[in-house]
Amino acid sequence: MTGNLEGIVTLVTGSLVLFSSIGLFALTLNARYTHAIGRVREIYEEMQKSHDTTKLAKELNMMVYRCQILKWSFGLLLCSALSSGMFLLGSIFSSFIAHISEEFLILFVVLCVLFIFSSMVFLFLDVLTSLKSTLIHIEKLK
Repeated sequence: MTGNLEGIVTLVTGSLVLFSSIGLFALTLNARYTHAIGRVREIYEEMQKSHDTTKLAKELNMMVYRCQILKWSFGLLLCSALSSGMFLLGSIFSSFIAHISEEFLILFVVLCVLFIFSSMVFLFLDVLTSLKSTLIHIEKLK
């Protein structure tokens, strides 16, 4: 029984580190999304006051695209949290009930890693789009 409890504690500790990292990643995405939404509002207000809106329209389209990318990144991160939670619960239950197969648990780990990786790819796309939007704003990119 003691070995079983030690295994569960080790498993829970590793999973908590994973959940913490997912939480930090979510905070990063939230900060970027909040900034992008605030910038969309600012650009829209500038467009209402300005007569020449071509540059502002390009920047607004780029910022809206950023928001869409970040929305997908958030969604994939949520899927990662759900799959890692399912792995954690399945692992704990398999310690008590031997009916859950290891292949099923490995599937959740693979899905978790795949979703995190995909979310990071979308974050990287957001960074590239942010740079392009900044170049439009400072009129280095026409």
